[in-house]
Amino acid sequence: MKFRFILFALASMAVVLAPAASLGLGGGLMARSQAPKGQTGDNYKEVSQVANWPPAALAYIAMPAPVGPRFTKDAVIIDDVPNVHQMPSWPTGCEVVALKMLAEFYGVNKSVDQWIDIMPRGDIYWSAGRMYGPDPREAFAGNPYSAHSYGVYHQPMINMLTPYFGDRVINMTDRRWGDYEDMVLAGNPVMIWGTINNLPIILRDTWVTPAGDVYEWRGNWHAMVLIGFSKTEVLVNDPYTGTTRRFDRDTFIERWAAMGQQGIAVRPE
Repeated sequence: MKFRFILFALASMAVVLAPAASLGLGGGLMARSQAPKGQTGDNYKEVSQVANWPPAALAYIAMPAPVGPRFTKDAVIIDDVPNVHQMPSWPTGCEVVALKMLAEFYGVNKSVDQWIDIMPRGDIYWSAGRMYGPDPREAFAGNPYSAHSYGVYHQPMINMLTPYFGDRVINMTDRRWGDYEDMVLAGNPVMIWGTINNLPIILRDTWVTPAGDVYEWRGNWHAMVLIGFSKTEVLVNDPYTGTTRRFDRDTFIERWAAMGQQGIAVRPE
């Protein structure tokens, strides 16, 4: 940990040494892209860089490219990650709202409703005194427009991002927490699963999946976007409030681990 926080003192040098290769980041931090003809500034991608992207994705590319994180006296923060409030429109749609924020940071400007349209979903229903529903590893359980629904794991979210970012999508699930902080140091926000308001997990409902397995839902389930950290706190863009929030770092890591150490990042070009 000492190495990671020594980096704060190097902010003025505009150079950060992070173990990027192990995260699929190639040689290190992303560089600012050249501006296309007719544009000014250094925050745009060349059109040629996206020429080979899937046709379905190209219509939503707005072209802004992220830059590196900002260092304060005691924290590292990625600026300009969008904040979107899930209330009141998508009361149980924290995952798709967090996905929208992550994708928009990299220039894919689809609305939350457009993302929901391509998200696999399965109904929750009762039959003969038992509750039935989808496997959340395969589909959203319920309806994100309803307060009486549940959520989804990382696997369907990765599948939704892949047509737009290809093999740049990184499954961070089951990686150590230090890899998440290294991602932030490299200027890359991470969609992450934890709990609402950093609250303890409660066992809520159980249902039978199509495979006949009994699934137990963990209440206070929540998805956010990790954008920064310090020695004692994590900073997330939180769909629950539509704001950037700070949570106790040790408690947050505990909640994240209990939720399966789930996370998704996007590798810069």
